[in-house]
Amino acid sequence: MEVAREDRDRKEQEIEALRRHEAAGWLRKMVGVVGANDLPAEPSENEFRLGLSSGIILCNVLNKVQLGAVPKVVENPSDAVNVLDRAALSAFQYFENVRNFLIVVEEMGLPTFEASDLDQEGNLHKL
Repeated sequence: MEVAREDRDRKEQEIEALRRHEAAGWLRKMVGVVGANDLPAEPSENEFRLGLSSGIILCNVLNKVQLGAVPKVVENPSDAVNVLDRAALSAFQYFENVRNFLIVVEEMGLPTFEASDLDQEGNLHKL
């Protein structure tokens, strides 16, 4: 029984990796390198999350599919007075990218996910 479960789990992980690699390949083909963000050809789960978490790639690919769908995409966070402010500001601005992406996707009637799915504990299966 334990061997069968391990085989099933390994097979599921292989399928998830294949889907992630196919998605990364499509995203790379559509947008290339944007905002100094490039997805590896075969990203790990963590690399995939990190590549999408700023919303830059998501918004740019949506704008390729439908020109101007997301009119404002924050590619580089604004310069702030100190590092702590800049980190907080960039997190807020990147969240705005993800939020704007999700709004447009919902308006288009496409399946969506929660912004929290991009977090470490989020549900990557929805992406």
